[in-house]
This record gives sequence, C-alpha cells and structure tokens, in this order.
Amino acid sequence: MVAGVVVGSVALIGFGADSIVDGSASAVLVWRFGAEKAGAVNVDVVERRAARLVGGILVLIGAYLVVAAVVATANHSHPEHTTVGVVLTAASVLVLPILARAKLRLSSQLGSSALHGDGVLSLAGAALAAATLVSLLVESAFAWWWADAVAAVLIAVTLLREGWLISIGNT
Repeated sequence: MVAGVVVGSVALIGFGADSIVDGSASAVLVWRFGAEKAGAVNVDVVERRAARLVGGILVLIGAYLVVAAVVATANHSHPEHTTVGVVLTAASVLVLPILARAKLRLSSQLGSSALHGDGVLSLAGAALAAATLVSLLVESAFAWWWADAVAAVLIAVTLLREGWLISIGNT
C-alpha cells in the first residue's frame, strides 16, 4: 500500500489493501476451523459468521477501489513507476493464483463459503497485481493516464459481486 501511495497507483493501493485484508481473512478462517476442531456445537453458525466477514471485506475493498478510481479519474492522476511495486506485483501474479486455486479446491471439498471467499480474495489479489502491471505498461506505452483507474474498477466489480454473494450465502 505504501508503494501505491508513493507512486499514486489506485490499483497498487487496492492490491496492497487486498493483501492486508487477505491476511485478516485468513485469520478469520483460522478462527473458524479452530472452532470446528475444538468441537464447537454451532459450526454452521461460525461458518456463516466467517463467510459474512470475508464477504464484507470483499465489499469494502471493492467500494474503496471504486471511490479511489473515481477520484483518480477526476484528478487525471496516473501512477509513477517504482521497482518495488513492479517486483511485488510480479511476484504476486506468480504466487497468488496457485494459492487461490488451492483455497478454492479445498473450499469445495469442505463446503466452506468462508474459505471460498478467502480464495476469491487471493485471486482478486492476483488480478489486481496483473492489472497494476498492465496499467503501468499501457500508461507508459500509450500515455493512457486512466488505465490504472479502469483496472481498479474492473477488479472492484468482481469483488463487490463475490463479496455480496458470499455474504448472503450463494457461493
């Protein structure tokens, strides 16, 4: 997130926020599966709460990205290039899809909406990283200052949809 703020990239800020929230969602899942392992009587209630928390997190990030993209577009702002940002996003493009696929596969096996949401969050992080890299390339090659904001909105739409579906239990 710091790199995103420094260079003015909405997509990179969104990617950073997604990464922080992804870790938080993972903590929610540790709580959820810990409760099940401890023999919690109401595992379904714990699962629903965890799913709602993860879904809400997705919606919050999506809403933030929409607002930040609108502000960036209104200000005609565009990201600057940073080596740290490029390295972090490139590494995420490689690692996060593998992690997301594993979470999504496991969520189907366990029937966990919360884990599904966490998998979507990891996939969104990969998409945000890819969108950030593409927007930097497009902005450099064609001087399309708005590419970063458009990339952020596209990811936001997915986050909002998935977050809503997870929160209401339709995954």
